[in-house]
Amino acid sequence: MDQITTTNERPTFLTVLCILTFIGSGWGIVDAIIDYSNADNAAAASELVEDAMDDAMDDIEDSEMSDSQKELMEGMMEGVSSSMTETNIKKSSLVAIISCLLTLGGAFLMWNLKKNGFYLYILGTIISVVGMIVIFDGIVGAAAAGFTGFVGVLFIVLYGVNTKHMA
Repeated sequence: MDQITTTNERPTFLTVLCILTFIGSGWGIVDAIIDYSNADNAAAASELVEDAMDDAMDDIEDSEMSDSQKELMEGMMEGVSSSMTETNIKKSSLVAIISCLLTLGGAFLMWNLKKNGFYLYILGTIISVVGMIVIFDGIVGAAAAGFTGFVGVLFIVLYGVNTKHMA
């Protein structure tokens, strides 16, 4: 008596999503390690940026902007310069490494058609978004979390469409 075995084939779309995640998360880990190791240089460079921002602030004061526009621009510039510290860069690098490892692990599981990889991917995305908001408050945290959240939610939706193929 012959035994019939069926194997679930991974859909092409899921394959493409996983490959994109392997590339993106892998690069994210490498980039975060580089950022972590260069955090002291980045903090030193932020002093140069701060000097340039001071010059820009003087230009803003002399411009014909309304007071509310001037306050908004000054707030954004102060937020950027105050959050680019060595400690914040190192913290954000660690959060990026953790979240990328989780999304990479989730993609690997989904590559093997395991639905729990989808939940692991969601956890990695949440950690990334919340981490950026906690580490960088204000406009910098919102911008970092917004970009990460947009891409993360997009991939969550695209992976979610494929969960029917996973066990």
